Amino acid sequence: MKALLRELKTTLQSHDTLNPKLWKGEKLDPEVWQALNKISKEWAKFANIPNKAIKDVIVVGGNANYNYTKYSDIDLHLMLDKSQVKCDGLVDDYLLSKKQLWALTHDITVKGQPVELYGQSAEDTFKKGQGVYSLKSNGWLQQPERVKFDANSQAVKDKVYDLERAIMDLINSKSDDIATFKRMKGRLKGMRSTAIEKGGEYAPENLAFKELRNRGVLDKMNKYLRGLEDQELSLEAYYGGEDQKKKDKINKFMDKVMPKRTFDQFGRETDRRTGKLLDK
Repeated sequence: MKALLRELKTTLQSHDTLNPKLWKGEKLDPEVWQALNKISKEWAKFANIPNKAIKDVIVVGGNANYNYTKYSDIDLHLMLDKSQVKCDGLVDDYLLSKKQLWALTHDITVKGQPVELYGQSAEDTFKKGQGVYSLKSNGWLQQPERVKFDANSQAVKDKVYDLERAIMDLINSKSDDIATFKRMKGRLKGMRSTAIEKGGEYAPENLAFKELRNRGVLDKMNKYLRGLEDQELSLEAYYGGEDQKKKDKINKFMDKVMPKRTFDQFGRETDRRTGKLLDK
């Protein structure tokens, strides 16, 4: 295992300049600005968001920072007064569903970079050091920080290796345990949010999460889980008895690579196997 860890190379990067495909110095390339502005208006129409609800359109994520890679999307977010979006208290779910539907029916890139749309509250705050660029003012709301980090540090590589192996072993074993996959997703989400809160954007756990995303591991897990959920809801699904030996083998392996005490999506300690909250 140690030999494999030494050979593992991450896709994470840090740069001295912003992505030259998109930026002219510290400003968005005028062609890029025009394209993103047009895309944001099309998405607003697609999602039936009234103009009066849109307070700004911002660029965030790796392509608004110095840690972009070839895998980085252009994260284009509409900053909204949610009270102006009529959806009877279900605005967040509505916007998420529109984001997902748009992604399924559109394949838009700008200078070769995929564009990912989302609507968020204009009252949301931004993480310290995160670049936030406004299309409305064509300038920075918050300047990105240049941070050097060791993408191939042993701490990051260890976490990537253990988590990728745990996820892929579940998939390759053709596990049909939906609850285990959901607990894994909750574990990853809790790990990332806790890491960012305590250690910032470049905490090893958050870098490991990004590496798993870049490698396509998270996408594979999500697709596999959706397949299991669809199968469970289908009338022709086969509901045979559980292979207890296989389940025990998976749990034994999971106990080695992941702690029994983990976190849910709200950062609360839980038992990994049962998902139940643990007493403090």
